[in-house]
Amino acid sequence: MSYKVLYRKYRPSTFSEIVDQKFITDTLKESIINNKISHAYIFSGPKGTGKTSTAKVFAKAINCENPIDGEPCGKCESCLNFGNSPDIIELDAASNNKVDDIRELISNVKLAPTSSKYKIYIIDEAHMLTNSASNAFLLTLEEPPAHDIFILATTNPESLPLTILSRCQQFAFSKISNKALIDKIKYVIKKENIELEEDVIKEIATLADGGLRDALSILDQLITLNQPITIKLLTEQFGVISENQVTLLINDILNSNYQEIFKRFDTYKEFGISEKSFINKFITLLTNEVCRLKMNSENVKAEILKKIVFDIMYLDVSKSEFNYYDVIKMIIISNLDCNSFKQLNTENISREINIKEEVKQDNITASDNYISETIEKKEQAKVIDATNETNNNSQQVNKNNLDEIIKIRINNALAGANLKEKQNLTKNYKDYVEKIRNDNNMYSLLVDTSVGVASDKNVIIICQTEAAANLLNEQLKYIEQNCGFDEKSVVFVSDTEFNKIKDEYVKKKKQNIKYEYIEEPEISSDDELVNLADDIFGADNLIVEE
Repeated sequence: MSYKVLYRKYRPSTFSEIVDQKFITDTLKESIINNKISHAYIFSGPKGTGKTSTAKVFAKAINCENPIDGEPCGKCESCLNFGNSPDIIELDAASNNKVDDIRELISNVKLAPTSSKYKIYIIDEAHMLTNSASNAFLLTLEEPPAHDIFILATTNPESLPLTILSRCQQFAFSKISNKALIDKIKYVIKKENIELEEDVIKEIATLADGGLRDALSILDQLITLNQPITIKLLTEQFGVISENQVTLLINDILNSNYQEIFKRFDTYKEFGISEKSFINKFITLLTNEVCRLKMNSENVKAEILKKIVFDIMYLDVSKSEFNYYDVIKMIIISNLDCNSFKQLNTENISREINIKEEVKQDNITASDNYISETIEKKEQAKVIDATNETNNNSQQVNKNNLDEIIKIRINNALAGANLKEKQNLTKNYKDYVEKIRNDNNMYSLLVDTSVGVASDKNVIIICQTEAAANLLNEQLKYIEQNCGFDEKSVVFVSDTEFNKIKDEYVKKKKQNIKYEYIEEPEISSDDELVNLADDIFGADNLIVEE
């Protein structure tokens, strides 16, 4: 028997085997259980996220003679003969996208199913259809025969004519989470009796970038080498760099360790590490580090790393005439030279000397402890000043009612969740974020966010880290005033928290529990509260504690 590649060998045959698209599979199963099947569907999303696999499972379940809770039984004649059924027609629109190809399909549409309840047409890469082919197909979509169902799979739904989009039920597939990819890889290697280190599994998942097919293809390629699969092997084959290596580089930057920085970049070039792979991981980890430093009030370090991030983002990695490692190394060194962390240490020493001089001039005989306490207090004052400077253009939400507002907004977004609202907002999302490009602090946090759930009044936005979500939630009023987001009320959650919210939503939907809309209190900022207190008690009697 010929070898079967892993992504084909482990292609899902039931909805339960489809990875990390639970909301979509649950909805499709419910439509089968309740016999509410539409005549046309669009499955859109990134490559390798399960669009075609879901289409095939859905087609099998529709024609199954004895479906079990919306799943194909796998035992009836229709299920057993699914792979060879003449009533399941697959068309690759990338190579069959002309009018003649569609006319042939249309002539076939008029014929009744041979042995199944429905004839089901799965059209892959549907956005590749020419305009004339799309127009010809539209006539069939308008008044399809009762026995025909169309499922269009596409990575680019924006390229489909609106006239087709409006006649189909739309399901947007999202990238598969790293956790789900890791779990699936572990399942496959256990079945295949392969041993892999945890770090290697994580790197394969990262390299796959949300695509299960890519993850299994990478694993397949490594297996065929017939040697122990290590991080070194992964690096040699795919030019990837481990998260740990990038973290060590960031630590060298924080410590202004020029010699180690030079050595690391020489190593990257020697091992042929992909520049694009390095830049993507470097920017992600730098952004996380900026958030961590901000949370710890280490604003000077955060500003330097943030400047490095933006300088690298301006590079065009598609231009091959540059050695981007040399350029990135120059960016890092330039920022360290201009804003060296070593200067911070020098400033600390100078500050201590100045304070000691001030103490002498005042004829105060102070102990070292007293001087240390004085330095500490002045350092704390500097941190407060730096934080205030960062927030000059923003209004922080009063922390007393922030938690309540977050919960209410999550609830209200789920209460009115609407796929079209999400798609419309996602389409224009970058434009909203670009409105605050000049505010480096907010922009650096918003640039890697995405739309999770949207209703006509609310939107849940997903952040990569909890730290970023916390910082952005403190600036809700400022963000809404400057970004707009279709005048919706926004709330930010981490990727991990969003997965929990999705699971809870699905659980409640199964129990027929509906989210009721809750009127939220008006957002008050700390500045507004201070002004109110000023009016009541007078500025002279008012003490504001940080």
